[in-house]
Amino acid sequence: MNKTNKTMKKILVLCGLCLLALGSFAQETMKVAILEPIDREGKLSYSQKLMLRSNLAKAVTNTEGYEAYDRSDVDAIMGEQDFQRTGMVSDDQIRKLGEMTGVSYILVSEGALTEDKRMILAVKLLNVETARVEMTDNIIMKTSTDDMLRGCETLAANLFGSSKVHAHGNATVIQEDYSPYSITKISNKEYKYMGRYMDKTEYVEQLKNCPKAYNYYKSGKTLSYTGWGMLGAGGVTTIVGAVLFTLPWSPSVENLNIAGESLLIIGSIITGVSIPLLCVGYNRQHNAYKQYNKYCLEQKNKSLSLNLTAGKNGVGLALQF
Repeated sequence: MNKTNKTMKKILVLCGLCLLALGSFAQETMKVAILEPIDREGKLSYSQKLMLRSNLAKAVTNTEGYEAYDRSDVDAIMGEQDFQRTGMVSDDQIRKLGEMTGVSYILVSEGALTEDKRMILAVKLLNVETARVEMTDNIIMKTSTDDMLRGCETLAANLFGSSKVHAHGNATVIQEDYSPYSITKISNKEYKYMGRYMDKTEYVEQLKNCPKAYNYYKSGKTLSYTGWGMLGAGGVTTIVGAVLFTLPWSPSVENLNIAGESLLIIGSIITGVSIPLLCVGYNRQHNAYKQYNKYCLEQKNKSLSLNLTAGKNGVGLALQF
């Protein structure tokens, strides 16, 4: 009985370590309530406000670690009419929304049309626990469907991640010459390149044009394969160990019981190691596009230039691209 208790304690400790390892690699998903965009001047059409809200929700949901909460009861809690008129969010409303929906943040947006028929969209991110503004940003964009989508994606990236934009006065402006050669992640199974959507196979083919990005992807694939193999081996080892360990004790099977105990411990260790390998492996595969944009995008965007050079044959002009 004592031997069994000691073994079970060891297994429980190892399981606890495995759970800690999983917890360190698993990212908690934060819910973000997306409110109806404020339109103080009343110049935005219903379709524009609907597009802004849905695009913000989509962009937030596609951001790793966050999920948009865009439902009718959000408007009911906020008191939509008063909110649309004043743009004010009281501390009580913020706390009530957090309690009823379980959201961690509230995304408040306000849109207005400029004199040159563009749209400025200002956003602020409220923390439900503190009822304070954590981040603010704004962007100027055209009112076409694609530009509004890109604008919302840029704002979400600025609030929750990073984005390649430039400043114009006090506002952030989407670059008109935004490179079509960059890869944008839509989901873990879909990416966008040069205005078209790519599935996983096309995504991998595109990565092959950038050795650093493709090698990064392949390293992730190797890690995930190794992780799955170790997970399977750990599971089989654990099952075999459990069977041997639970055999009715007798002098003739004592060695089998000892072997079963050892296999249980080994199987738990192998399973625990497989979890971070799987997490890191899949993360590299899904985010290899960042390596592509970092190392290979600049080369595609280089313009032709003439430079003065000197060599053993004399001085001359060199065309670089």
